[in-house]
Amino acid sequence: MTPFRMLASSFGLLIILGSLGLYLPVMQGEQPISFLDCLFTATSAVCVTGLITVDTATAWSPWGQALILLLIQIGGLGIMTYGVALLYLSGQKPSPKTHRTLSKAFGSVPGQQVHSLAKDVVIYTLCLEFLGTLLLWVRFGQDYAWPKALALAGFHCVSAFCNAGFSLFSNSLVDYAHDPLVNSVILFLIVAGGIGFLVMRELVTRWRTRKSVRPKRLSLNTRLVLFSSLGLFVLGALVLALFEFMANGGEAWQEGIWPVVFTSLTPRTAGFNTIEMSDLSNASILVVMFLMLIGASPGSCGGGVKTTTFAVLVLLVKNRVQGKNWAGMCGRAVSDSQLANALALVMCSLVVVFVGSLILVSLELNQSPLAEARGETLVLAFEAVSAFGTVGLSLGATGHLNWAGKLVVIALMFIGRIGPLTFVYSLSKRVAVRSFSLAEERIMIG
Repeated sequence: MTPFRMLASSFGLLIILGSLGLYLPVMQGEQPISFLDCLFTATSAVCVTGLITVDTATAWSPWGQALILLLIQIGGLGIMTYGVALLYLSGQKPSPKTHRTLSKAFGSVPGQQVHSLAKDVVIYTLCLEFLGTLLLWVRFGQDYAWPKALALAGFHCVSAFCNAGFSLFSNSLVDYAHDPLVNSVILFLIVAGGIGFLVMRELVTRWRTRKSVRPKRLSLNTRLVLFSSLGLFVLGALVLALFEFMANGGEAWQEGIWPVVFTSLTPRTAGFNTIEMSDLSNASILVVMFLMLIGASPGSCGGGVKTTTFAVLVLLVKNRVQGKNWAGMCGRAVSDSQLANALALVMCSLVVVFVGSLILVSLELNQSPLAEARGETLVLAFEAVSAFGTVGLSLGATGHLNWAGKLVVIALMFIGRIGPLTFVYSLSKRVAVRSFSLAEERIMIG
C-alpha cells in the first residue's frame, strides 16, 4: 500500500467507525438521526470541517458529543500521528512505510525526525488545548454551572485548535461576539493549529535558542507561512471592513473590532462565526470564499490549497513581471518541481470546487428554501468551497441539502482534508517516477 493510500485509508476508516458509533441510539438525542446524517457528521468531524445537518448542541447526547470531540481530535492530527507518538513513548520504532506516510502529512521531514515530531505535535496540542480550556472555563463559569462550563470550554478549545468549527452553542459564538477573552483564546488556538506543526516546532526551537550567539535562521517554509498568514489576515480584515461599510454602513460589526478580526481569520478553515454569514454583503461573501479556498498552512489541522501554495504563486507572478525566472524570497528560491506541484494543486482544487458546485446546483436547484435576497448558486458555491476548504461556514444551505447533495459535500470534505493530489495518488497502485524528460518546444502563451 502506498503512503498516499495509507493516509487516505486511515481517514476513511475513522469516518466509517465514527459513523457507526454515532448511529447507536445512546449517542443520539430524543429524535432518531439517519445514518446519512451520522455519516455526514462523522466526516465533518474527522475532516475538521464543521458543517452540520443537525444541531450539535441538541441532536446528540453527551456521549455523542464526546464521540464527535474524539473524532475531531484524532482527525485533526491524524491516526498515524497518534500511532507513532504511542510507539515512541513505548520505546518502539515505526515502520519505514509509516515514516513515509507521516512525511506526506507533515511535509518534508527527515526520517530520523518523524517520530520525535509526532511526539512533539501531540504534546504541543494537549498543552495548548489544556491552557485554553482553563481560560475559557473561567469565562463560561460566569454563565453556566462549573461542570457544564468545563465541558463547553474543553469542547471549544479542541474544536478551535483542530480548526474544526464545531460548537455546542446553536448559534456558534455569536453570543460572545464582543467578548475579549473568548475571542482571544479561540483566535490564538485557531492560529496555533493552522500554521503547521513544522512551523510551530521551528518557532519553539528558535525561542529556546534565542540567547545563542548565532541563532539558526528561519526556513523559507516558515517565512512564507508567517508572511502569507499575516498578510491574508490583515488584507482580509481591511477589505471586509471596507465592503461592509460600503454596503450597509458596517451594521454587521459596528459595535467593535472583534467581529471583523474574527471574520477575517475564521475562513482560514476554522469554521466558527461571531456574526451571521448571511448578514454579509455579496462582495464580502466572495472575499470569504477566497480566504476559505486558500485555507491554512501545510502540515496543519486545516485544509485548502494552503498559504505557502498561494505565496509561491504570488512570488512567481511578481518575479515573472520583473523578468526573473524563479520564485522565492530572503535569498532562497523554490524548486521547479515544487512550483509545478503548486500549480497542479491549485488547478486540481479549482476543478474539484467547480465540479462540486456544479453538481450541487444541478441537484439542489429550486429545492431548498434559501434566502430570497441571495442567489441560490452563490449559496451552494459557498457551501462547496467551505466543504473543500474544511472550513465549516455556511449561508444556510447545509441543513436543507437532499441526500445526493449531502453525499457531494461529504466527498468534498474528504478530498479537501487529504488533499486533491493525495486523493488522486491514492487511487493509483503506485506513483510513477520518470527518470527522463521530453524535448521542449515553444508554444504561444497569453
